Amino acid sequence: MTRTTTTVGSLVAAAAGAYAGYRFKRAGRESFRGKTVVITGGSRGLGFALAQAFGREGAHLALLARTPDQLAVAASRLRDEEGVPVQAVVCDIREQGEVRAAVATVTSRTGRIDVLVNNAGIISVMPFAHAQPEDFQDSLDTHFWGPYYLTRACLPYLSRHNGRIVNISSIGGRVAVPHLLPYTVGKFALVGLSEGLHAELAASGVSVTTVAPHLMQTGSHRNALVRGRHREEATWFALGTSTRLVALDAHRAARAIVRAARARKASLVLGWQARVAVLANALAPGLTGAAAAAAARRLPAATGRASGDIGRWSGDVPVGKVARFFASAAARDLNQNLAPDEG
Repeated sequence: MTRTTTTVGSLVAAAAGAYAGYRFKRAGRESFRGKTVVITGGSRGLGFALAQAFGREGAHLALLARTPDQLAVAASRLRDEEGVPVQAVVCDIREQGEVRAAVATVTSRTGRIDVLVNNAGIISVMPFAHAQPEDFQDSLDTHFWGPYYLTRACLPYLSRHNGRIVNISSIGGRVAVPHLLPYTVGKFALVGLSEGLHAELAASGVSVTTVAPHLMQTGSHRNALVRGRHREEATWFALGTSTRLVALDAHRAARAIVRAARARKASLVLGWQARVAVLANALAPGLTGAAAAAAARRLPAATGRASGDIGRWSGDVPVGKVARFFASAAARDLNQNLAPDEG
């Protein structure tokens, strides 16, 4: 290789780097005002916090969720408290026909979709011994197939305006978490889809951001399906998502996600615990596996009885006075349903 060739190559690389930096800075200044933002699972929890964050930037919101009553309350709060234009669309994202109909409803009013946030999720808490095939199927339907259907349906609109896709995975989609295997399997699948789309859609101008938060105070602590020792499983999960020492504030997380979407970041890992876990798993997977095994030994053991195979919603499981330590304030703030023992 000649010195001239090397020099030209260096100049081209420098120019490409400068252009990429320019694009990144420009993207970081872009506004969501007047843009149409579709958020799945937008009626409560992190989805509701994201709706507030995008709404405060002047975006037009389209919230998709399965529960009409909760969706109506969320839309009303956003209109009355935030003054945000909101379109509420009842949709089960696991059903491809409903997804197509929902996207048609949104675009019939706005004529465009600029941002798709695949946030809808479900949580199953149980030892593998009590996990049922339908737990894994429901997780994949919600965390993988739902985002797949939405991406397919929204992509023609996103491609017209250099749109953005934001996929809300989890630290459980990067590092396997004991007693959350159905959830983890679905989130791992979403990460694979999301990172592959980031590469394939770049040429079309559509950016894809994969978000992996640590445990978060979204108020979803009593909306999990539990099997095994129901009370113990419901308790450890609720406590783990309730303390500020472990769980992230949902509003801070939502603001960080909006910034990442604006900057078209490929990946966002939220929480120092999650960043440490991802790094440790990459550098020393054996050590990470040993730590996970140690954590699993501290979690409730399988019951050894068929009653453990029965699924119950954690909010229906009485946990006693320990409920006073749950993130009930976050649940109220983020439009979640409270369990009877939380008042």
